Amino acid sequence: MRKIKAAAVLSFFSVLGVQAQDGGKVVLEGRVDRKFDNTKVFLYNNITGENDTAVVRDGAWRMERPFSGPTRHMLAAEAESKKHGGYAPFGILIGEPSKIIIEGDLESFYTAQVSGSKAHDVLNAYNRLVGETNEAEALMTVVRNHPNSFASAFILERYGKVLTPEQALACYEGLSDAVKKTDYGKSAGNQIQGALLSKEGALVKNFSLPNEKGENIDFAVFKGKYILLDFWASWCGPCIEEFKTLREVYAQYKKSAPFEIVSISTDKSEGAWKKALQNQQLPWVQLHDLPEDQAVASKRFAVTTLPTTFLIDPEGKIIKKNIRGNDLKVYLQELFSK
Repeated sequence: MRKIKAAAVLSFFSVLGVQAQDGGKVVLEGRVDRKFDNTKVFLYNNITGENDTAVVRDGAWRMERPFSGPTRHMLAAEAESKKHGGYAPFGILIGEPSKIIIEGDLESFYTAQVSGSKAHDVLNAYNRLVGETNEAEALMTVVRNHPNSFASAFILERYGKVLTPEQALACYEGLSDAVKKTDYGKSAGNQIQGALLSKEGALVKNFSLPNEKGENIDFAVFKGKYILLDFWASWCGPCIEEFKTLREVYAQYKKSAPFEIVSISTDKSEGAWKKALQNQQLPWVQLHDLPEDQAVASKRFAVTTLPTTFLIDPEGKIIKKNIRGNDLKVYLQELFSK
């Protein structure tokens, strides 16, 4: 009897051993037409820094990655790049160790069907629901129904701007603590906090950022003036294009009105930012944002696209968001002609 019990215990722990051995892996298996044999499939992840490459053999390709936590791996295909002169990479949500099957045409890889990932199934459910109802309702329904899924944090972070800040906060508060601690959970939380702090009518709290000389500048020193807060980056073409308008309004109102422009670069590279400043020779205040976890752009102003602007009155209240180009010129003319 003892031998039987011992055998049963040994068998039980053997099963656990297999699960532990395989449980820390994510296996990606692709099934494609054999005409794509000897072409490559690429994986990259800008959050974790991972990169991988697989070669198609006999109509299949395979990658095996260690699972270090919920994330989104991006995939791209050499065949698509050759046919179209570029590719549209697509992401796969991975919330746990699993074997994931990707089936599709490598020349239109972004249309591939994904199975085996519970998190990606939630994303697919959201995309289907968007086609049946409005986007805000779809988002709230999916997040409410899947509070323990990493996909809910991703959806809220990526598409949450269709909600009011208050609706987004309610969705976020319904997520499990584990989901809130994921990369996308933290990012969603920062964005929601920023959205609440940067609504039209909200008062901007003081913050401090370094200028190009390394001196920390308090935003509070600009109180008493109208401030155009401009978020940009050296790689952002539309941001550089908008500098034409900013130069014009700065020259027009700098001396004749209580007006200042404060540009905040979101460049990760301080060198890239300073090189752009040297090239552009911008005459107004230039500041560099903090690293991602403490970034003013996300935590205070919910910036997700560039350029993003805020017009702030002398008391520190946000009176306009994303006003640019001719709209900015007309608004300032009306404001300062009163």
